[in-house]
Amino acid sequence: MTSTKLTEQQLSALRPLERELRAAVRSASPERAIEIATRIQGLFSNDRRHHRLLRAKLWAFEACLDANRITYAQNGFVGVRKLAGKTTRLYLEASSLLAVCYLREKKTGEAKRLIREVISNINNIQSDRTRHQFQKRLVERIEEECILTELIGRDEGVLDPEEIQAKAVFLLQRNSDAEIFKLIGNSVPVAGIELLKDVRNYSINQLPPPDRKLLPSPEKAEAPQKIGKITFALLRRIAWKTFCDPESSIYKLWSKRVPKIFNEGYFSAAIVTTMGDFRMGLPMLASGIVALIMKYSAEEFCEMSKPKGLMVARDDNKT
Repeated sequence: MTSTKLTEQQLSALRPLERELRAAVRSASPERAIEIATRIQGLFSNDRRHHRLLRAKLWAFEACLDANRITYAQNGFVGVRKLAGKTTRLYLEASSLLAVCYLREKKTGEAKRLIREVISNINNIQSDRTRHQFQKRLVERIEEECILTELIGRDEGVLDPEEIQAKAVFLLQRNSDAEIFKLIGNSVPVAGIELLKDVRNYSINQLPPPDRKLLPSPEKAEAPQKIGKITFALLRRIAWKTFCDPESSIYKLWSKRVPKIFNEGYFSAAIVTTMGDFRMGLPMLASGIVALIMKYSAEEFCEMSKPKGLMVARDDNKT
């Protein structure tokens, strides 16, 4: 994929829009991201395949995926794949995100084939640093999505905020972090662990041998505590907007450390909202997640849980 060199006039118009777009994505604002990407598209009326335009679109579509707007995001990823060169990182990123859409739709065969294709071509990313960043994010995201897809639609009881809060407080008083992670892991449906094993065997284990050695052994990867940590990571990612919106009542009270935030069910109400959006009816899982979240300050949790995205930007210094 070749792209025409941009003029200084084009760059001066593009750069601030790209900064605004990244800010919209980081704040989990998909509508804003779409609006800015559309404005960026107006700068490329004669070059719809330019990598800067395709990258902007991919950022916006990933924001839509994170907001669970699956159909819109999926159509976008398919479009980017058609326009991006097959040997580019853009193509690999769009393919990975499309695989996530397929997992959400329980189209596991299509997802596995795409993940395998991405991993088979991962050496197309020539920068060692960028390749390792992308690879790490890909493995983590696919592991999370394998569990998430089997949590969606799972109904094992009514999510009552008062009961969830009471159980969370009990867990905090009686259990260590390791024990709570284990409880969360044991709350994950067996189908989620089996899907994770299936995808790992078919796709992820196709990584080059030196990189595959960095993965945990199957025994450690499937241990309840490890599954619990993956589940906590995915739930705090999808719950970030609910817990960390600066205008929300929970964030305002939490950030000011107002005591009633811990006593009146704000945390359990927020997790019930998140799990309800994804049709998850798993009370024990909800209690374990709330117990862990209550251990953090608002600043710690919101910084730790801020969506990183699967794509790697040029200025990303962390894996």
